[in-house]
Amino acid sequence: MTVRALRVPVEKTDAVLRALRGFALDVPRVKAVVRDPSEGRERERLVLLNDRVVDDSLQGVPEDKLSAVKAHVETFDMTTYEVPLTYEYFNAAQALSKLLPPGVEIPSSFETIGHVAHMNLRDEHAEYKYLIGKVVLDKNERLKTVVNKVGSIESEFRVPEWELLAGDPSLVTEVKQHGMTFKLDFGTVYWNSRLETEHKRLVDSFADTDVICDATSGVGPFSVPAAQRGIRCFASDLNPDCSKYLKINAQENRVKNLVKCYNMDARVFIKALLSPLASDDVDHEKAWVAHKAAYDVALSEFNAKKREAKEKKIPFRETKPKLVWAAAEDDGEPPAGSTFDHLITNLPASGIEFLDCLKGSFDRKVWADRDLPMIHTYTFKAATETDDDVVRRGSGHLGAEITNAIVSEVRDVSPNKLMVLLSFRITPDVAFPSENEETDAKRQRAN
Repeated sequence: MTVRALRVPVEKTDAVLRALRGFALDVPRVKAVVRDPSEGRERERLVLLNDRVVDDSLQGVPEDKLSAVKAHVETFDMTTYEVPLTYEYFNAAQALSKLLPPGVEIPSSFETIGHVAHMNLRDEHAEYKYLIGKVVLDKNERLKTVVNKVGSIESEFRVPEWELLAGDPSLVTEVKQHGMTFKLDFGTVYWNSRLETEHKRLVDSFADTDVICDATSGVGPFSVPAAQRGIRCFASDLNPDCSKYLKINAQENRVKNLVKCYNMDARVFIKALLSPLASDDVDHEKAWVAHKAAYDVALSEFNAKKREAKEKKIPFRETKPKLVWAAAEDDGEPPAGSTFDHLITNLPASGIEFLDCLKGSFDRKVWADRDLPMIHTYTFKAATETDDDVVRRGSGHLGAEITNAIVSEVRDVSPNKLMVLLSFRITPDVAFPSENEETDAKRQRAN
């Protein structure tokens, strides 16, 4: 790349560079001041200029800047300079445009999960995939690993298969979201950073006193930030690695005391929570109310003692009381007779099918004095479908008509497919079993 350059005495370089601010060359990894390569000019430097300088008389430079330059150099001794554009100069897209054959599309976009970049390369890139991975790794300092998605998602846990293109083979990484840190193994769990806005939107819609049932929790993008607000969460995922990292993330973000963690099938998990209380079962909700009341009293006393110690300027070493709803390690079995305000199934490929476990599953005695929960199920919507079609599909799986539903667009998955959220409050006529069903259920429990 050829640029104009102004010859300046060494001792005047800094002053002239300041005077030409906005007109000096400003290119990544290229210095604006270089040695003059001409023979006999060891005591001079070249100030490289950008393309706003249109000729050797510095036409285009404002008069005040020209005057400032003339205060340090008597004449404008101009020359040209060849800026060497090496591999280090180019960004990933520019480098690939030089390295790949003409006609091959430049795959410049990728998603970043912690130190991992994952790409969806096309068939035309197969021959050059390792070159592409190396360039992407070279040009992004924070990356350690570049992988490529292989084939369609067919695994039980909806986790893509990845092939390593460049860098460290480990896919265990950390992601920042909601001001919290999430650990995960990108090779064994599902994570999509583009859903951060949706995670926050739904969590922000919850009240601080709500209880959440997160039936396909993943590594905790809903449950962990909800618990950070003081919201209690039942959370489960069928994938044992998701369940493992869910517990790790709850513990390391210091909210495990409010998140009960399980590794179960979503239907079995929901049914277990909704099963009626037996005569010898602990009423966990009543136990929580009593614990919360005792905690509030203890916290009030703690704060009063702390204020008194501060006023009297004496040491205060008492331990702050802790609100504990969930066990630090083993949460046991999902407690029967549980209640919650929101049920989330975040599995767009099949989560809407889990609605079939809700009809007639709620116990009248348990839910007698409280509102039935809002249901939030993520699903895909084809370009040919309407919102009403999504609601009808949900009704088909529920086995009853869904009323007052809201369908919210989440993101484009492909030109012909959207990810959407179907939200509705389950109604008593759907939630509670008929009299005949209740009689049969009582007879089964008695037997």
